[in-house]
Amino acid sequence: MKDQTVRLGPRRQQIVDLLLQGCENAEIATQLHMARGTVKAHFTRLFIRFGITGGSKRVKLATLLYRASMSAGGRYGTRIPSEGEQRVIQLVAEGLNNREVAEAIGTTEQVVKNYLRIIYDKLGLWNRVELALWYESRRSPSVCRALAQHARAAAH
Repeated sequence: MKDQTVRLGPRRQQIVDLLLQGCENAEIATQLHMARGTVKAHFTRLFIRFGITGGSKRVKLATLLYRASMSAGGRYGTRIPSEGEQRVIQLVAEGLNNREVAEAIGTTEQVVKNYLRIIYDKLGLWNRVELALWYESRRSPSVCRALAQHARAAAH
């Protein structure tokens, strides 16, 4: 696992994210609107995939994925938003609400909420304002540099 990015499907990524937040299977099932047995089946497949046997398998899995993410320089793999996530980010930065984003990408508000939770976790952000600022800072790096220089000059 050293120096490798761990790639998981979106649903397994959600489960791992919740595991790393300390959630039990029942909490994961509730948050992701799935049966506890489905959560358990996902964990079983993850244990098999990573060769985890015996002991506290959930702890071993969490530790392995955390170490892999740190060696890859990101959180749980890559910190680069997927193409779909980038579209959601762009629409949120344009000021659209969840319903409007859902209409624009042809999905439901719940799917948009799931996207946003994953995006916030992936980028280490807390809300739409931070997300919009993150987006703008990558769209116009020269503007951000100028603002940072101005702030440094004003501080002196």
